[in-house]
Amino acid sequence: MKEFWQRFISHKRLAWELAIASLLISILGLASSIYSIQVLNRYLALGIDATLLTITIGSLLALALELVLRSVRQSIALWVCARADEALSDAAFTAASRSLYAAYELIPAAQRRETLGGIGTIQQTFSATNLATVLDTPFALLYLLALAFLSPTILMLVLVFMLVVAVVTLSVFSAANQPSDALAKTAASQGSRQQTLAAQPELVRAFRAYTPLEAEWKSGQQEQSLLRRSVSSVQNFSGNAGYSFSVLMGFMVMGMGAREVFVGHLDVGSLIGVNILAGRALASLTRLLQLAEPVARASRSLEALGQLARLPMERREGMSLPGWSGQLGFEDLAFSYPRQPTPLIESLIFDLAAGGVVAVTGANGTGKSTLARLLAGLLEPTRGRITLDGMDLRQLLPDWWRSQLVYLPQEPAFFDASLRDNLAVLRPEISDEALLDLCRELGLKQYIETTPDGLLMTVRNGGSQIPVGIRRRLALVRALASGGRLVILDDPTEGVDAAGCQAIAAILNRLVREHKTIFVMSNEAFIISAAQSVIDLNQKPCPRIVRAAPPAAAALSAQEGGNP
Repeated sequence: MKEFWQRFISHKRLAWELAIASLLISILGLASSIYSIQVLNRYLALGIDATLLTITIGSLLALALELVLRSVRQSIALWVCARADEALSDAAFTAASRSLYAAYELIPAAQRRETLGGIGTIQQTFSATNLATVLDTPFALLYLLALAFLSPTILMLVLVFMLVVAVVTLSVFSAANQPSDALAKTAASQGSRQQTLAAQPELVRAFRAYTPLEAEWKSGQQEQSLLRRSVSSVQNFSGNAGYSFSVLMGFMVMGMGAREVFVGHLDVGSLIGVNILAGRALASLTRLLQLAEPVARASRSLEALGQLARLPMERREGMSLPGWSGQLGFEDLAFSYPRQPTPLIESLIFDLAAGGVVAVTGANGTGKSTLARLLAGLLEPTRGRITLDGMDLRQLLPDWWRSQLVYLPQEPAFFDASLRDNLAVLRPEISDEALLDLCRELGLKQYIETTPDGLLMTVRNGGSQIPVGIRRRLALVRALASGGRLVILDDPTEGVDAAGCQAIAAILNRLVREHKTIFVMSNEAFIISAAQSVIDLNQKPCPRIVRAAPPAAAALSAQEGGNP
């Protein structure tokens, strides 16, 4: 219930308005009981139609005013919850998009999806309607006070029933917590299998992955079915128990009330009013208790989001170097992943002049992509530093630094939007003609022209519908559109055909002529032979620095590029 309280007090003036509205609604809720008492005691006794008309009009006015107040309270609660939901959503987005890459990557992807998916559960549970339910509960004391005035004996009976209902309901929900937690974990695992079936049809069919997936799928479905049955049984028992207690209390109140009428402690009108008040008091408690299970589930989602929000964040402040020459340096650079027994990179000392070209070679897993991420500022060195004109990269504003990059990751991905939105993400103001020129330069003219919507084509599922070689070249277009000073290309020719390699080589030649500082992570012979320097990551733990051709020879032959 902590989240309800935080939402309630988030705006002090509105909190008072909500509290006053709830109090008035509860006071007006007494009208039905008063109406029953007055009709049975006064009208039936006197038989005056004017009395009945007056009582009825007064009760209808009370009902109308109660409905108006409920509408006003709902509007206020909607505004308060909308602000809280917006803040929660913004915090989740910030944590997912601006937390340190290394810390975020430690969380499994399925867990990240489940955590972000929990936002809907939180918003649905801590809604305006449920906030109103919580606010109504303490003011239900008014019904109990009215009961005490009319019949202390029946008040004691109602209190006993409310206590029993509270104990039974909370015990039932406590018993449901374990299967609910297990169901959430099983649903996350099943969600990963659903993702595979939905997004990897080629894997499922060509490699007969349906064989191992089928066993896991059926096992997951059976486990989910058993857990759902368990949770449903508990919820059904809780619902039946609440209904049974409500009916039983009605019987007991009427029976005890009839006895009170018989001995002269209560009149018939008051008996009907007492029964209405008792039902309202119990209903307020029951509605609150019914929130226990969804609140527990939403609280787990809140805790998961809290863990995400507690991840260390990227710097939002730092310096920029408008006059950066393009010079880079590695000073005793070392990096190791958490729980990794030995460093991936150790004691890397290397200086690169502005406009230099470096090829970084090594077998799979030796750290080429890691070095690319270190250069991009996604990862930070375990020891040592990367410098730009002598300044530590960690002192720079990350957003400024990434605006200086022409970065092609090893596994390029896109977000679901138009192709143009993806290609221009680093520089939204770039013209369509400039993007098309880059596409033509990379040999993508035919692909763009044969696509019905051209740059407006919709990219889905991270671009998985685009052929790998085309996707890599489109990712290079996106990188080049930034106009950055430092070029970082991670395996640019992987999955690219000979014509594409030739186009990439021509692009590299142009970048060399433009005096860009270039790092290419590749084992391609034509790239290695043309680079000024080579960093060999095969040698562990300290990379081997190979110095080759002088700067004047740093050009990549398009002809060589056609024969990688």
